[in-house]
Amino acid sequence: MEGSPPEPDSLAHELEDVALSPPASPSHAPPPESPSSPTAPPRLSSSPPPFQFPTAEEAKAYHANGSEMIVQDDDGAFESVALGDSAAAGGAHGWSATRRSPADERAVEEEAQPAAAREEEEERRDATPEATPPLSESTSSAAATTSEVTLPAVEEGVAVDPTSTNGDAPVLTEKPVFVPTPTKKGVASILQKTVSMTRQRDLPPKDREQERKHLRELEEMRAAAKEADRRRASNTEMAAAARAAVLASALPSWESSILPNWRVVLHEDAKGKALRRLWWDGTMPVRWRGRLWGLCVGNGLAVSRNAYATCLLRAQKGQSEGRYPGEEWEALLEDVEMTLPTLKIFHKEGGVMHEELVDILLAYTVYWGGQPRYPRGLSYTAGMLLLNMPAVDAFLTLVNLVNKSFLKSFFSDSPAEVDAYYRIFDTLLADTMPKVYANFSHEVVRPKLYLHPWLTSTFVRFLPLDLATRIFDVFLLEGDSFLFRVALVVLQILEPRLFNPVLAELDAVFKGLDREVGKVGVEGGDVG
Repeated sequence: MEGSPPEPDSLAHELEDVALSPPASPSHAPPPESPSSPTAPPRLSSSPPPFQFPTAEEAKAYHANGSEMIVQDDDGAFESVALGDSAAAGGAHGWSATRRSPADERAVEEEAQPAAAREEEEERRDATPEATPPLSESTSSAAATTSEVTLPAVEEGVAVDPTSTNGDAPVLTEKPVFVPTPTKKGVASILQKTVSMTRQRDLPPKDREQERKHLRELEEMRAAAKEADRRRASNTEMAAAARAAVLASALPSWESSILPNWRVVLHEDAKGKALRRLWWDGTMPVRWRGRLWGLCVGNGLAVSRNAYATCLLRAQKGQSEGRYPGEEWEALLEDVEMTLPTLKIFHKEGGVMHEELVDILLAYTVYWGGQPRYPRGLSYTAGMLLLNMPAVDAFLTLVNLVNKSFLKSFFSDSPAEVDAYYRIFDTLLADTMPKVYANFSHEVVRPKLYLHPWLTSTFVRFLPLDLATRIFDVFLLEGDSFLFRVALVVLQILEPRLFNPVLAELDAVFKGLDREVGKVGVEGGDVG
């Protein structure tokens, strides 16, 4: 019946098999003790009490199973002790137990018999073959050896160390060696049937019916989680397939209508509006993106292609002669290391495009003449251009883009021009989000805190690369006003978290460093 203690003999053989086999996984434990049966051994405890030796009553129980008591002195020698004195002897010695095989039993009896009786017994044995009792399957392996080892019942806290033996006798030591009972795959162990699997061990056990109910609910929750993961993966695959179909269907329109004359998307007729929608939908072919960006920006400054090499050579010469400002060089390298860190292509260590980005920025710092000066945040826009076009084209596009956009004012030494942009944005914010504007005014949160890093990096620093690329597509088509509209949208997404009176925490929200940045993005383009 389930829950009843095992028989002593069967338990001894079970422990014997476990003790002489390699240790199993500690996820199973021996069966617990039953107070109703005096012969059932107590379970092994991971926190053993002080060591105790066997009593005379226990020694008699061992004798009933065909065992003898052996004591070990301080020199390591073994000697037999009378069963009735086992408790007294155990108080001064360590102790171990072994079961004698039938051959050993006969050897002991023969030594105790007189010589004449021994000869008579040998003659009788030769005349009559010895009858061998049938062995059960559980004991046949034990009878096959001359000194098979069996472990007796042990005191609570006393563990079996199968490695510390003298001959065939396992020594019972005070060392807490935990040997779990192995179970077949798919079959619950006695521990699993007894101990609650849904409640921690230091709390009272649950009712069996409640335990089964909670286990069923646990399996249902696991099945529901797996199904949700499967549906999520399926939806992702379907969305990717739909996106690929849209890109494939838009490719002919890009190659036949937009590439020959990109300005057709600015027309107000039906065809122009349809092509403009393709541009906004982010269907621009990757292989044509650099060319289209260059066409949108143009070359209003008439910069020659040789200007890149000339400016780069002048900057490198200034560095070699010690005329290049060290603080500008350190700021440049720091920005390069922070540019799209998840891609790792601009890192100094192993970045395949690190040198090209550094050269473009070096050439830019000396292009305008005068003292070399690096504007913080320029590496993000330069890195985005370099990902989609060669270094020479990226330099030409960068110079013209800064010159024709708001970036010229933000990268200049004229605070008045930047303040004019801030006032315009405050007006837009007051019209679209009056509560946020009122809170910012009360807490003295100026646009410089959040708008400056967003715009100078063209959002590449704070948004995922795919989203930042699509924003860059439309920014080059629509102009400066588009990025200010993007800033308003970002504030609308962040609105529930914009009423924090702690300025440092609010700054973390603007930079995407707080705990819920996954909805918008995080600094460096790493998104949860």
